[in-house]
Amino acid sequence: MQKTNRIHWFLGTLLMMAFFLISAWNVLAAQTAGIIDNADESNVRGWALNSSDPSSAAEVKVVITNQSNGQVVAELTTTASKYREDLASNGTGNYGFEIPVPWNSYGDGTYLVEAYTGGQKLSGTRVHGVGAAAAASLQNSSSNLRSLGAFKTTAYCPCRKCSGGWGGRTSTGTIATANHTISVDPRVIPYGSRIMINGVIYTAEDCGGGVKGNHIDIFFNTHGETRAYGTKSVEVYLVQ
Repeated sequence: MQKTNRIHWFLGTLLMMAFFLISAWNVLAAQTAGIIDNADESNVRGWALNSSDPSSAAEVKVVITNQSNGQVVAELTTTASKYREDLASNGTGNYGFEIPVPWNSYGDGTYLVEAYTGGQKLSGTRVHGVGAAAAASLQNSSSNLRSLGAFKTTAYCPCRKCSGGWGGRTSTGTIATANHTISVDPRVIPYGSRIMINGVIYTAEDCGGGVKGNHIDIFFNTHGETRAYGTKSVEVYLVQ
């Protein structure tokens, strides 16, 4: 009987310790907040606040990734200490940051801009284009991105094997085009959503019997291209 009581006491202690550890983690996770406001031709700007100590300046790390190959081209650090009147009600108001970015040294392409402080990712992920081709691909689209997480991505084309006789027609009535059309599970990604995958902005306008949950099928013109693409797990972004 005493042995059983000791076991119950031991298990109860373990559960209590786990509860306090989880609570402490949740408190730490809520200590930082912030956003990237803009990424233009010369700077990345935003704000970051350590809510557990509003009088201190949070350190911000800006990570810039080449969307075509996934290579991190820069990790830039600064402190969020510039005064912002719109944040004065949260404390000192000295929570803004602005960091110069040498875009031209990275070469032409589209670049994902993310920022972190206190070990947490800030909201307002951005994409910036360098060079005429990249600027054209981002024309008429917002550069504010929200990560939807990692998705399984595959490829399809108008051939009978891929489309089951539908050819280039989509389930929304459009004609599928390369570098534009993706097939999605509309319960996860609504039709009409603009989704960025590896630097290309697609539109969700098709669905397929095998596309369920976190799975996106990307339209290509030829079956050879679909075979070359294969299956990849990538982080995808909602263009807002």
